[in-house]
Amino acid sequence: MNTLKPLNVYSRSDEEIGRLLSNFAHTPFTLDGVPYASIEGFYVALKFLEEDKRARMAGLYGPVAKNMGKKSKLVTTCYRGEWFELGSETHHALIKRAIRAKLEAHPEMARAFVATRPRPLVHETGRPDPVGARFPAPVFCRILTELREELAEKTAV
Repeated sequence: MNTLKPLNVYSRSDEEIGRLLSNFAHTPFTLDGVPYASIEGFYVALKFLEEDKRARMAGLYGPVAKNMGKKSKLVTTCYRGEWFELGSETHHALIKRAIRAKLEAHPEMARAFVATRPRPLVHETGRPDPVGARFPAPVFCRILTELREELAEKTAV
């Protein structure tokens, strides 16, 4: 049986594409006219309602961004006038839009990502997701898989 090596999308992945696809990666993109330094910066910005804090979070990446997010106890947020629960389908769809924007901002990364097909995607950090994680690894990997297929279809046309 031929088993494909999973691609670990993680900031400490042994493959560059896995590190670049990580939410921690400093891979600037713009979503809805707002620049972000990373997906983690975007994710953490959603944990604050004050525009000045969101702007500061948007410029962060890596563990610094993650640690800043720990300062928020917000469970409901607002993005462009729409209120939703963190961890909801609406929240996940918004993160998917952000990851898509990141990939569109970095076409070379998107091409390298498509080239990993059909390898399974995993997010193995050596630790389980925290109980009650609002963006658990299985959701992250599903979204990435969907985006990889979406990109592959675009490039096949």
